[in-house]
Amino acid sequence: MTDILTPLAYPTLSLAERDRRWAAIRAMLVEQGLDGIVVFGTGRDMADTYLTNEGRGAITLLTPTEDPALFLGDVPLGRLDAQGARWERWVTDWVHGDPIANLAATIRDRGLATARVGVVGLTGRFVGEGSGTISYTTWTRVLDLLPRVEWVDVAGVYESIAIVKSREEQVLLRKAASLGEDACRAFVETARAGGNEHEVSAAAFQAIIAGGGWVRAPFLLERAGASMFAWGVPEWFEMGGAPHVLQQGDTIAAEIFAFYGGQESQQQIDVSVGEPGALLRELEQVCVDSYQAGLSALKPGMRFSELAEIMEQPLHRSRTWNTGPMVQTVSPIYNSATRLHPEVDPALAHLDRLPIGVGLDGDFTIEVGHAFAFEPNALRDGQRVCVGGTVLLTENGPEELNDIPNRLNVI
Repeated sequence: MTDILTPLAYPTLSLAERDRRWAAIRAMLVEQGLDGIVVFGTGRDMADTYLTNEGRGAITLLTPTEDPALFLGDVPLGRLDAQGARWERWVTDWVHGDPIANLAATIRDRGLATARVGVVGLTGRFVGEGSGTISYTTWTRVLDLLPRVEWVDVAGVYESIAIVKSREEQVLLRKAASLGEDACRAFVETARAGGNEHEVSAAAFQAIIAGGGWVRAPFLLERAGASMFAWGVPEWFEMGGAPHVLQQGDTIAAEIFAFYGGQESQQQIDVSVGEPGALLRELEQVCVDSYQAGLSALKPGMRFSELAEIMEQPLHRSRTWNTGPMVQTVSPIYNSATRLHPEVDPALAHLDRLPIGVGLDGDFTIEVGHAFAFEPNALRDGQRVCVGGTVLLTENGPEELNDIPNRLNVI
Protein backbone atom coordinates (compact mmCIF):
# COMPACT_ATOMS: atom_id res chain seq x y z
CA MET A 1 0.00 0.00 0.00
CA THR A 2 1.30 3.46 -0.93
CA ASP A 3 2.09 5.68 2.03
CA ILE A 4 -0.12 8.78 2.03
CA LEU A 5 2.95 11.03 2.23
CA THR A 6 4.29 9.72 -1.08
CA PRO A 7 3.97 12.48 -3.68
CA LEU A 8 1.25 11.66 -6.20
CA ALA A 9 0.38 13.40 -9.43
CA TYR A 10 -3.28 13.76 -8.46
CA PRO A 11 -3.79 12.80 -4.79
CA THR A 12 -7.26 12.44 -3.27
CA LEU A 13 -8.65 11.93 0.21
CA SER A 14 -9.59 8.51 1.51
CA LEU A 15 -12.69 7.28 3.32
CA ALA A 16 -10.49 7.06 6.41
CA GLU A 17 -10.06 10.84 6.20
CA ARG A 18 -13.82 11.20 5.81
CA ASP A 19 -14.36 9.14 8.96
CA ARG A 20 -11.73 11.16 10.83
CA ARG A 21 -13.48 14.42 9.96
CA TRP A 22 -16.94 13.16 10.85
CA ALA A 23 -15.64 11.82 14.16
CA ALA A 24 -14.01 15.17 14.95
CA ILE A 25 -17.25 17.07 14.33
CA ARG A 26 -19.29 14.53 16.28
CA ALA A 27 -16.88 14.88 19.21
CA MET A 28 -17.46 18.62 19.02
CA LEU A 29 -21.23 18.05 19.17
CA VAL A 30 -20.79 16.13 22.41
CA GLU A 31 -18.50 18.80 23.87
CA GLN A 32 -20.94 21.57 22.96
CA GLY A 33 -24.03 19.67 24.08
CA LEU A 34 -25.54 19.66 20.58
CA ASP A 35 -27.94 17.20 18.95
CA GLY A 36 -26.71 17.96 15.43
CA ILE A 37 -25.12 20.53 13.18
CA VAL A 38 -26.29 22.27 10.01
CA VAL A 39 -23.52 23.59 7.79
CA PHE A 40 -24.36 26.19 5.14
CA GLY A 41 -21.69 26.06 2.43
CA THR A 42 -22.57 29.50 1.14
CA GLY A 43 -19.26 31.24 1.89
CA ARG A 44 -16.04 31.59 -0.04
CA ASP A 45 -14.49 28.60 1.75
CA MET A 46 -17.64 26.47 1.27
CA ALA A 47 -17.74 25.02 4.78
CA ASP A 48 -19.81 22.02 3.64
CA THR A 49 -16.72 20.73 1.83
CA TYR A 50 -15.23 19.58 5.14
CA LEU A 51 -18.07 17.07 5.56
CA THR A 52 -18.78 16.20 1.93
CA ASN A 53 -15.46 16.56 0.05
CA GLU A 54 -17.44 18.37 -2.65
CA GLY A 55 -17.49 22.13 -3.20
CA ARG A 56 -21.17 22.51 -3.94
CA GLY A 57 -22.02 25.29 -1.51
CA ALA A 58 -24.82 23.07 -0.23
CA ILE A 59 -26.55 22.66 3.13
CA THR A 60 -25.45 19.63 5.16
CA LEU A 61 -26.96 18.09 8.29
CA LEU A 62 -24.87 15.83 10.56
CA THR A 63 -26.05 14.20 13.77
CA PRO A 64 -24.16 12.11 16.34
CA THR A 65 -25.48 8.80 14.99
CA GLU A 66 -26.63 9.33 11.38
CA ASP A 67 -24.61 9.98 8.24
CA PRO A 68 -24.81 13.46 6.75
CA ALA A 69 -27.73 14.51 4.59
CA LEU A 70 -27.06 16.89 1.71
CA PHE A 71 -29.71 19.40 0.60
CA LEU A 72 -29.47 20.65 -2.97
CA GLY A 73 -31.61 22.81 -5.19
CA ASP A 74 -31.37 20.47 -8.19
CA VAL A 75 -30.52 16.87 -8.99
CA PRO A 76 -26.70 16.51 -8.83
CA LEU A 77 -26.27 15.24 -12.38
CA GLY A 78 -22.51 15.26 -11.94
CA ARG A 79 -22.90 12.23 -9.67
CA LEU A 80 -24.94 10.26 -12.17
CA ASP A 81 -23.11 10.24 -15.50
CA ALA A 82 -20.13 8.09 -16.49
CA GLN A 83 -17.61 10.81 -15.72
CA GLY A 84 -19.00 11.49 -12.27
CA ALA A 85 -18.95 7.80 -11.41
CA ARG A 86 -15.14 7.92 -11.37
CA TRP A 87 -15.21 9.75 -8.02
CA GLU A 88 -15.99 8.17 -4.66
CA ARG A 89 -18.69 10.19 -2.90
CA TRP A 90 -18.60 10.70 0.84
CA VAL A 91 -22.29 11.53 1.25
CA THR A 92 -24.87 9.27 -0.39
CA ASP A 93 -27.99 10.73 1.25
CA TRP A 94 -29.01 13.74 -0.83
CA VAL A 95 -32.32 15.51 -1.30
CA HIS A 96 -33.10 17.88 -4.15
CA GLY A 97 -35.76 20.55 -4.39
CA ASP A 98 -36.35 23.35 -1.89
CA PRO A 99 -33.28 23.03 0.38
CA ILE A 100 -34.80 24.87 3.35
CA ALA A 101 -38.12 23.03 3.25
CA ASN A 102 -36.32 19.70 2.90
CA LEU A 103 -33.91 20.55 5.72
CA ALA A 104 -36.81 21.40 8.00
CA ALA A 105 -38.67 18.20 7.08
CA THR A 106 -35.60 16.05 7.75
CA ILE A 107 -34.92 17.72 11.09
CA ARG A 108 -38.51 17.01 12.13
CA ASP A 109 -38.32 13.42 10.84
CA ARG A 110 -35.16 12.83 12.91
CA GLY A 111 -36.84 14.07 16.08
CA LEU A 112 -34.84 17.28 16.26
CA ALA A 113 -37.68 19.82 16.11
CA THR A 114 -37.02 20.85 19.72
CA ALA A 115 -33.33 20.02 19.76
CA ARG A 116 -30.21 22.10 20.31
CA VAL A 117 -28.55 22.32 16.90
CA GLY A 118 -25.32 23.98 15.84
CA VAL A 119 -25.17 26.12 12.73
CA VAL A 120 -22.26 27.20 10.53
CA GLY A 121 -22.83 30.22 8.31
CA LEU A 122 -24.15 32.90 10.67
CA THR A 123 -20.58 34.13 11.15
CA GLY A 124 -17.38 33.36 9.28
CA ARG A 125 -13.62 33.84 9.06
CA PHE A 126 -13.08 34.85 5.44
CA VAL A 127 -12.50 38.55 4.75
CA GLY A 128 -15.87 40.31 4.58
CA GLU A 129 -17.79 37.32 5.98
CA GLY A 130 -17.66 38.12 9.68
CA SER A 131 -21.43 38.57 9.72
CA GLY A 132 -21.97 35.29 7.96
CA THR A 133 -23.12 34.25 4.51
CA ILE A 134 -26.67 33.03 5.13
CA SER A 135 -29.12 35.45 3.55
CA TYR A 136 -31.78 37.17 5.63
CA THR A 137 -34.54 35.49 3.62
CA THR A 138 -33.01 32.04 4.06
CA TRP A 139 -32.49 32.35 7.80
CA THR A 140 -35.96 33.83 8.31
CA ARG A 141 -37.43 30.76 6.60
CA VAL A 142 -35.36 28.43 8.77
CA LEU A 143 -36.60 30.15 11.93
CA ASP A 144 -40.22 30.15 10.70
CA LEU A 145 -40.17 26.45 9.77
CA LEU A 146 -38.29 25.33 12.90
CA PRO A 147 -39.41 27.76 15.62
CA ARG A 148 -38.61 25.44 18.55
CA VAL A 149 -35.06 24.51 17.55
CA GLU A 150 -32.39 26.13 19.71
CA TRP A 151 -29.79 27.30 17.19
CA VAL A 152 -26.20 27.72 18.37
CA ASP A 153 -23.58 29.50 16.26
CA VAL A 154 -20.60 27.12 16.20
CA ALA A 155 -18.73 28.51 13.20
CA GLY A 156 -15.66 29.35 15.27
CA VAL A 157 -15.41 25.89 16.84
CA TYR A 158 -16.05 24.19 13.49
CA GLU A 159 -13.39 26.29 11.78
CA SER A 160 -10.88 25.59 14.56
CA ILE A 161 -11.22 21.89 13.71
CA ALA A 162 -11.07 22.34 9.93
CA ILE A 163 -7.99 24.58 10.08
CA VAL A 164 -5.74 21.80 11.42
CA LYS A 165 -4.41 19.78 8.47
CA SER A 166 -4.31 16.02 8.82
CA ARG A 167 -1.58 13.92 7.19
CA GLU A 168 -3.76 13.37 4.13
CA GLU A 169 -4.74 17.03 3.94
CA GLN A 170 -1.07 17.99 4.11
CA VAL A 171 -0.44 15.95 0.96
CA LEU A 172 -3.11 17.96 -0.86
CA LEU A 173 -1.77 21.22 0.59
CA ARG A 174 1.72 20.43 -0.71
CA LYS A 175 0.21 19.74 -4.12
CA ALA A 176 -1.64 23.08 -4.02
CA ALA A 177 1.56 24.91 -3.06
CA SER A 178 3.49 23.18 -5.83
CA LEU A 179 0.91 24.46 -8.31
CA GLY A 180 1.35 27.91 -6.79
CA GLU A 181 5.10 27.53 -7.30
CA ASP A 182 4.48 26.65 -10.95
CA ALA A 183 2.26 29.71 -11.23
CA CYS A 184 5.03 31.91 -9.79
CA ARG A 185 7.55 30.46 -12.22
CA ALA A 186 5.22 31.14 -15.15
CA PHE A 187 4.53 34.65 -13.83
CA VAL A 188 8.25 35.49 -13.73
CA GLU A 189 9.03 33.87 -17.08
CA THR A 190 6.18 35.70 -18.84
CA ALA A 191 6.86 39.16 -17.41
CA ARG A 192 8.93 41.26 -19.83
CA ALA A 193 9.38 44.85 -20.90
CA GLY A 194 6.87 45.49 -23.68
CA GLY A 195 4.52 42.74 -22.50
CA ASN A 196 1.20 43.39 -20.82
CA GLU A 197 -0.05 42.46 -17.39
CA HIS A 198 -2.90 40.34 -18.77
CA GLU A 199 -0.41 37.91 -20.28
CA VAL A 200 1.48 37.56 -17.02
CA SER A 201 -1.67 36.90 -14.99
CA ALA A 202 -2.98 34.44 -17.58
CA ALA A 203 0.27 32.47 -17.39
CA ALA A 204 -0.19 32.04 -13.63
CA PHE A 205 -3.78 30.80 -14.05
CA GLN A 206 -2.76 28.45 -16.84
CA ALA A 207 -0.06 26.84 -14.71
CA ILE A 208 -2.46 26.13 -11.84
CA ILE A 209 -5.27 24.71 -13.94
CA ALA A 210 -2.96 22.74 -16.24
CA GLY A 211 -1.58 21.01 -13.14
CA GLY A 212 -5.03 19.93 -11.96
CA GLY A 213 -5.71 22.78 -9.56
CA TRP A 214 -8.22 25.59 -9.36
CA VAL A 215 -8.67 29.11 -7.98
CA ARG A 216 -11.35 30.77 -5.86
CA ALA A 217 -12.44 34.33 -5.31
CA PRO A 218 -10.82 36.80 -5.26
CA PHE A 219 -8.92 34.68 -7.87
CA LEU A 220 -5.95 37.04 -8.20
CA LEU A 221 -4.76 40.27 -6.64
CA GLU A 222 -2.39 42.04 -9.03
CA ARG A 223 -0.86 45.43 -9.75
CA ALA A 224 1.77 46.69 -12.16
CA GLY A 225 3.57 49.97 -12.81
CA ALA A 226 6.39 52.27 -11.78
CA SER A 227 4.57 53.63 -8.73
CA MET A 228 1.70 52.22 -6.68
CA PHE A 229 0.50 51.91 -3.13
CA ALA A 230 -2.87 50.22 -3.60
CA TRP A 231 -3.49 46.49 -3.43
CA GLY A 232 -6.45 44.38 -4.49
CA VAL A 233 -8.26 42.94 -7.46
CA PRO A 234 -6.98 44.77 -10.55
CA GLU A 235 -9.33 47.27 -12.14
CA TRP A 236 -9.39 45.39 -15.45
CA PHE A 237 -10.96 42.41 -13.67
CA GLU A 238 -13.98 44.50 -12.79
CA MET A 239 -14.03 47.43 -15.21
CA GLY A 240 -12.39 46.25 -18.41
CA GLY A 241 -9.93 48.58 -20.10
CA ALA A 242 -6.48 48.21 -21.59
CA PRO A 243 -3.74 46.37 -19.71
CA HIS A 244 -0.66 48.08 -18.45
CA VAL A 245 2.31 47.51 -20.75
CA LEU A 246 5.40 46.79 -18.68
CA GLN A 247 8.41 49.07 -18.98
CA GLN A 248 11.88 49.16 -17.49
CA GLY A 249 11.62 50.32 -13.90
CA ASP A 250 8.16 48.80 -13.35
CA THR A 251 7.23 46.12 -10.91
CA ILE A 252 4.42 43.62 -11.33
CA ALA A 253 3.15 41.73 -8.31
CA ALA A 254 0.34 39.31 -7.55
CA GLU A 255 -1.24 37.36 -4.74
CA ILE A 256 -1.98 33.91 -6.12
CA PHE A 257 -4.63 31.60 -4.65
CA ALA A 258 -3.73 28.09 -5.75
CA PHE A 259 -6.16 25.36 -4.68
CA TYR A 260 -6.02 21.61 -5.01
CA GLY A 261 -8.65 19.21 -3.70
CA GLY A 262 -10.20 21.96 -1.59
CA GLN A 263 -6.89 22.88 0.08
CA GLU A 264 -5.77 26.50 -0.30
CA SER A 265 -2.23 27.73 -0.69
CA GLN A 266 -1.12 31.33 -1.32
CA GLN A 267 1.91 32.88 -2.99
CA GLN A 268 3.03 36.51 -3.13
CA ILE A 269 5.06 36.96 -6.32
CA ASP A 270 6.82 40.28 -6.95
CA VAL A 271 8.87 41.00 -10.08
CA SER A 272 11.08 43.98 -10.94
CA VAL A 273 11.53 44.80 -14.62
CA GLY A 274 15.20 45.72 -14.61
CA GLU A 275 17.54 46.06 -11.66
CA PRO A 276 15.61 47.47 -8.70
CA GLY A 277 16.65 50.72 -7.09
CA ALA A 278 17.81 51.21 -3.52
CA LEU A 279 14.29 51.77 -2.14
CA LEU A 280 12.93 48.53 -3.59
CA ARG A 281 15.87 46.64 -2.15
CA GLU A 282 15.26 48.27 1.22
CA LEU A 283 11.61 47.27 1.13
CA GLU A 284 12.56 43.76 0.07
CA GLN A 285 14.88 43.47 3.06
CA VAL A 286 12.09 44.48 5.44
CA CYS A 287 9.96 41.71 3.96
CA VAL A 288 12.73 39.11 4.07
CA ASP A 289 13.53 40.01 7.68
CA SER A 290 9.88 39.60 8.59
CA TYR A 291 9.63 36.27 6.78
CA GLN A 292 12.75 34.88 8.43
CA ALA A 293 11.70 36.13 11.86
CA GLY A 294 8.37 34.32 11.50
CA LEU A 295 10.03 31.16 10.23
CA SER A 296 12.43 31.10 13.17
CA ALA A 297 9.70 31.76 15.73
CA LEU A 298 6.92 29.46 14.48
CA LYS A 299 6.32 26.62 16.92
CA PRO A 300 3.47 24.77 18.60
CA GLY A 301 2.03 26.42 21.69
CA MET A 302 2.60 30.03 20.69
CA ARG A 303 -0.33 32.30 19.97
CA PHE A 304 -1.08 33.56 16.48
CA SER A 305 -0.91 37.08 17.92
CA GLU A 306 2.66 36.38 19.07
CA LEU A 307 3.69 35.23 15.59
CA ALA A 308 2.06 38.32 14.07
CA GLU A 309 3.84 40.66 16.49
CA ILE A 310 7.21 39.08 15.69
CA MET A 311 6.66 39.42 11.95
CA GLU A 312 5.56 43.05 12.34
CA GLN A 313 8.73 44.15 14.14
CA PRO A 314 10.81 44.81 10.96
CA LEU A 315 7.95 46.98 9.72
CA HIS A 316 7.88 48.99 12.95
CA ARG A 317 11.64 49.57 12.81
CA SER A 318 11.81 50.61 9.16
CA ARG A 319 9.37 53.50 8.78
CA THR A 320 7.32 51.57 6.27
CA TRP A 321 3.68 50.48 6.27
CA ASN A 322 1.65 47.53 4.97
CA THR A 323 -1.42 47.17 2.77
CA GLY A 324 -2.04 43.55 3.73
CA PRO A 325 -1.35 41.27 6.67
CA MET A 326 2.21 40.13 7.30
CA VAL A 327 0.84 36.63 7.96
CA GLN A 328 -2.48 34.85 7.69
CA THR A 329 -3.72 31.29 7.97
CA VAL A 330 -4.82 29.09 5.08
CA SER A 331 -7.62 28.35 5.59
CA PRO A 332 -10.08 29.38 7.26
CA ILE A 333 -8.34 32.72 7.40
CA TYR A 334 -7.03 34.63 10.40
CA ASN A 335 -5.23 37.87 9.51
CA SER A 336 -2.54 39.85 11.25
CA ALA A 337 -2.94 43.64 11.36
CA THR A 338 -3.03 45.67 8.16
CA ARG A 339 -2.28 49.26 7.18
CA LEU A 340 0.09 49.82 10.06
CA HIS A 341 1.77 53.27 10.08
CA PRO A 342 0.47 54.76 6.78
CA GLU A 343 1.33 58.20 8.18
CA VAL A 344 5.06 57.53 7.58
CA ASP A 345 4.67 57.45 3.78
CA PRO A 346 5.36 60.72 1.93
CA ALA A 347 3.47 59.33 -1.07
CA LEU A 348 0.24 59.55 0.95
CA ALA A 349 0.77 63.13 2.11
CA HIS A 350 -1.52 64.56 -0.59
CA LEU A 351 -4.44 62.31 0.40
CA ASP A 352 -7.26 63.95 2.32
CA ARG A 353 -7.61 60.82 4.44
CA LEU A 354 -5.21 58.02 5.31
CA PRO A 355 -5.97 54.30 5.00
CA ILE A 356 -7.83 52.89 7.98
CA GLY A 357 -5.83 50.40 10.01
CA VAL A 358 -7.30 47.01 10.86
CA GLY A 359 -6.08 45.11 13.90
CA LEU A 360 -5.44 41.44 14.41
CA ASP A 361 -8.40 39.41 13.17
CA GLY A 362 -8.83 36.58 15.67
CA ASP A 363 -6.38 34.62 17.77
CA PHE A 364 -5.68 30.97 18.58
CA THR A 365 -2.98 28.67 19.90
CA ILE A 366 -0.80 27.34 17.10
CA GLU A 367 -0.34 23.59 16.78
CA VAL A 368 1.14 21.06 14.39
CA GLY A 369 -0.97 20.95 11.22
CA HIS A 370 -1.66 24.68 11.01
CA ALA A 371 -0.68 26.27 7.69
CA PHE A 372 0.10 29.91 7.01
CA ALA A 373 0.54 32.34 4.17
CA PHE A 374 3.68 34.25 5.07
CA GLU A 375 3.15 37.45 3.11
CA PRO A 376 5.21 40.33 4.56
CA ASN A 377 4.81 43.56 2.61
CA ALA A 378 6.35 47.01 3.01
CA LEU A 379 5.57 50.34 1.33
CA ARG A 380 7.06 53.82 1.12
CA ASP A 381 7.26 56.62 -1.46
CA GLY A 382 4.87 54.91 -3.85
CA GLN A 383 6.84 51.68 -3.93
CA ARG A 384 5.68 48.31 -2.64
CA VAL A 385 7.28 44.90 -2.15
CA CYS A 386 5.47 41.77 -0.98
CA VAL A 387 7.02 38.31 -0.83
CA GLY A 388 6.26 34.91 0.63
CA GLY A 389 4.46 31.62 0.23
CA THR A 390 2.80 28.86 2.20
CA VAL A 391 4.40 27.53 5.39
CA LEU A 392 3.17 24.37 7.11
CA LEU A 393 3.94 23.57 10.75
CA THR A 394 4.84 19.88 10.95
CA GLU A 395 6.08 17.61 13.72
CA ASN A 396 9.59 18.47 12.52
CA GLY A 397 9.04 22.22 12.59
CA PRO A 398 8.10 24.74 9.89
CA GLU A 399 8.11 23.46 6.32
CA GLU A 400 8.42 26.03 3.52
CA LEU A 401 6.22 24.92 0.64
CA ASN A 402 7.36 27.68 -1.73
CA ASP A 403 10.67 29.16 -2.83
CA ILE A 404 10.33 31.40 -5.90
CA PRO A 405 8.08 34.02 -4.26
CA ASN A 406 10.21 34.37 -1.13
CA ARG A 407 12.28 37.19 -2.64
CA LEU A 408 11.97 39.99 -5.17
CA ASN A 409 12.47 38.49 -8.62
CA VAL A 410 14.40 40.51 -11.23
CA ILE A 411 14.02 40.11 -14.99
